[in-house]
Amino acid sequence: MTPPAAATVPGSGDAPPLLSEHERSVLGVVVYSCTVSSIRHAKDADRAPSMAERGEMLRMSAERVAALDGLGALAASVGADAATAAEPFMGALGDFDQRLRPLDWAERLLKTHLALGLLADFCRALAAGLSEPLRSGLSGALVEDRFAADALVPGIDSDPQLAGRLGLWGRRVVGEEIGTLQRMLASFPPLLDGAAGLEDVHAVLSEGAVTRMRSLGLRD
Repeated sequence: MTPPAAATVPGSGDAPPLLSEHERSVLGVVVYSCTVSSIRHAKDADRAPSMAERGEMLRMSAERVAALDGLGALAASVGADAATAAEPFMGALGDFDQRLRPLDWAERLLKTHLALGLLADFCRALAAGLSEPLRSGLSGALVEDRFAADALVPGIDSDPQLAGRLGLWGRRVVGEEIGTLQRMLASFPPLLDGAAGLEDVHAVLSEGAVTRMRSLGLRD
């Protein structure tokens, strides 16, 4: 009897290259950041003062979940698994949320806007030194939240007392978030094995903080 032919896998001769530890770490932190953003927007939705704002928060949460699917496909295309790459970063932001408990909806919106914006800046700085398709794929998965800014600016412009309170709160959020991200770099040295150095990342975070605070009309 003629033995059966060995099974072949289409495209198996073109196996994608394995990622370096640095590339896998940056992929992982971007995937992790999408989960953080989705959870944060969902939590904000539960505290929203109106159905319109609740719906907007839920839409943003859903968009971050959709981004995870795209990152999963990107990871597979370069021989990696997105969930496995992100696993080491679970809990990497520590007790940031416990240390910063907003008093009202305005403080909650500002906290989310600044914290997630800085997390995105952090990821972009790390991804900028990667080769394609990772560089554009990871950067494209990171988005800016404009809802919070649009919702906060009218109140800040018309209420000096609110502007002063949110200015203090915003500076506290920025300080805590930057400190948290710096500790993450110290805990995961492979993140800095690429083109971005510690000073480069810190400069990006500082610029992002100043730009966001000033765009809201708050003192940085």
